[in-house]
Amino acid sequence: MNMNLSEDVIKGLEALSDEKTIPTEAFKTIVDCSFAVLLKTDTEETLTYNGSLKGIDIIAIKQTYSALITFILESMKLNIDNDTISSILEEQKLTSNRINVIIQYFTNNRTKLRKYLSITNFHYPHIIDVNWRLDYFMKSNSIEKVNTPVYMINLTTEKEEGQKGQVEFACTLDQLQDLVFKLRDAQKQIERSSIKS
Repeated sequence: MNMNLSEDVIKGLEALSDEKTIPTEAFKTIVDCSFAVLLKTDTEETLTYNGSLKGIDIIAIKQTYSALITFILESMKLNIDNDTISSILEEQKLTSNRINVIIQYFTNNRTKLRKYLSITNFHYPHIIDVNWRLDYFMKSNSIEKVNTPVYMINLTTEKEEGQKGQVEFACTLDQLQDLVFKLRDAQKQIERSSIKS
């Protein structure tokens, strides 16, 4: 199964295999913390204060931690079995002992992780309506003649609980075109990712 892991994730998993960079105790702490953070039983601060991580390069800790978090989430999203997880980790040069530790965490937490991740969302407000008007500024306090069109945009949003809100902003024609371009680009990215899934 192809997980389409980014280059950063692959590098992070490979760094996790390096016993000189990440000794055994540090490895166990990173794995434990990764699963605990995803299950909301601990926080990332464990990585900062844990004694087994003292003297280890902080960049290596962050790189391996974020790679492992991404790997766990992708594995759960695709519901990959332990054998496939094991072979993917072997490709990233992890030893069998380290793979067994990770597989044990997957085995013990798979049901809880899948259940928890299935109900997790970010509750961002959704845009439900857009209003706009075109204003024309003739002059300002500092400049006698401005003669600039300005678009006044009003977005009506709704949160999950049905609460409505307003987001208002002003922008020039160039800024509005840039916003529209970015929204179209975001839509294409979402369509591409949904096709891959």
